Amino acid sequence: MRWKTTFILTVFLVPGAVMLSAVILGTVMLSAAFPGAAAADASPASTAASTIDDASTIDDAAASPQSEAGSLDIRGAWKPESYRLKSGPVHEVTGLIAFTEKDWSVLFFIVTDEGPRRGSGEGGTYTLEGDKLTFRHLYNLSGGHAVDGFEASELSMRVRPADAEDAPAEPCTITIEDDLLTIFFPSGNQMTFRRSSR
Repeated sequence: MRWKTTFILTVFLVPGAVMLSAVILGTVMLSAAFPGAAAADASPASTAASTIDDASTIDDAAASPQSEAGSLDIRGAWKPESYRLKSGPVHEVTGLIAFTEKDWSVLFFIVTDEGPRRGSGEGGTYTLEGDKLTFRHLYNLSGGHAVDGFEASELSMRVRPADAEDAPAEPCTITIEDDLLTIFFPSGNQMTFRRSSR
């Protein structure tokens, strides 16, 4: 059994179709050499399919900016509910933040009785290791009226190429409780989102 596992891992390094035939062949050869092993294991085809599934899982994990070290998964869309400033004010917010495998984008507005007062559209790439979420900012559009904790600001726009070396990195900490995501920003502010879709 130990020899079979080593053989499959070795064959995993061989591209697609060769991997499939080699795994099947390896299982058949192992069955011939150890007749009892074939009865205890799954069929060659299901073993090959399982190995392919395992391989795609490994490939997906390697390509994902979300670390396997933690169980937090932020991919999908989240609707903002509140924006709590370090200085004390808590604002009602509306909009959406979305995370794909490696990209993020957010559009949100601070809303008062007078309607939307300030807004921001931002995005870029991100990494997630455990509860440590780091935003890399590639584009930003923001501005609006004064609200408690913020002065009025003119519309500001900034775009950077994907390979920009000067793209700001914003290291944050997150928590997820049921469908509630809270992002703790390095500024001391925090924003809470409720999952909208995966």
